[in-house]
Amino acid sequence: MIHAIDDLPRVDLGFYPTPITDARQLSSAIGGPRILIKREDLSGLALGGNKCRMFEFILAEARKQGATAVISTASSQSNFCLQLAAAARKLGMKPRFVLLRGLHNETQGNLLLQNILDSDVKILQISDMREVFLTGGPVSQELDRAADELRAGGYKPFTIGHGASDVSAILGCAGWVNAADEIMTQLKGLGVEVQYLVLAVAGAVTTAGLVLGSKYLKAEHRIRGISVLQKEPDAVAAALATIEATSAFLGLDVKVAPQDFEITDAYIGKGYGIPTAECLDAIRITAQTEGIYLDPVYSSKAMAALIDLARKGEFKPTDTVLFIHTGGIPSLFEYHAEIAV
Repeated sequence: MIHAIDDLPRVDLGFYPTPITDARQLSSAIGGPRILIKREDLSGLALGGNKCRMFEFILAEARKQGATAVISTASSQSNFCLQLAAAARKLGMKPRFVLLRGLHNETQGNLLLQNILDSDVKILQISDMREVFLTGGPVSQELDRAADELRAGGYKPFTIGHGASDVSAILGCAGWVNAADEIMTQLKGLGVEVQYLVLAVAGAVTTAGLVLGSKYLKAEHRIRGISVLQKEPDAVAAALATIEATSAFLGLDVKVAPQDFEITDAYIGKGYGIPTAECLDAIRITAQTEGIYLDPVYSSKAMAALIDLARKGEFKPTDTVLFIHTGGIPSLFEYHAEIAV
């Protein structure tokens, strides 16, 4: 139990705990290890995903501040922004987004669902996702402009940024510190010990929460993040910065060093949001063995890495690996041209 989490304001958005599935057919198909899947795709908000946990704390803070609208940024087909829009509507807030041009900008996938939610969406002709982490740049300026326009329209906006020291990143990380506690409780109930946790990494908030929570709770598993966006040094630095800020915020007095976890950039491929042949294969084998769909941007690249690491012997047949399914299922439809055979 992490008592500092219990003291934070929180709104009820998801169905927790999300289940853990024993993926025996998948494990057999790749020759081990034993694979368990943490089903964040079943969290219950806007077709599920790992962001729901974050917004339970972030939007509680927004509500505390009297916000009537939320603003954020990411890529054009962002799972983060879709779940934020759904959560905002559930809480009676107006969603507005400044999005970056991605591989698919048609009204399909997450953008179709944003349309159904009647979100205000502006897509910039910027494709470098690293821009969302910068202050003072064109994306930051557009967010400020959006906030001014909402205030002029009678709204009180709350902007959700992605910087490691941003209160939103800290509160989102706290949601995944709490998830680490949930995971350990579930595994104890199942009588299972895992050696590794594997998940996709973009901004590293989810990873940071799992690393911080696992170390605080003295877990023995090792966390292996699979970057889909940043080079390894930048992803590790982002995770460490968020861990440090969140540990201080929660008063956990936990110090995390780079050697306490791993993030690899070996599976990004040509870039963020661009599927690899291996991730498309991972989508098919996971669906055909377990009836579980992965998305082509995040979870499939992480599963492709898990399969590759198993085949290289880094995960032994006797190991147990917990795979974090981060959701993003609507992305399958926007990438239909790449996926269909």
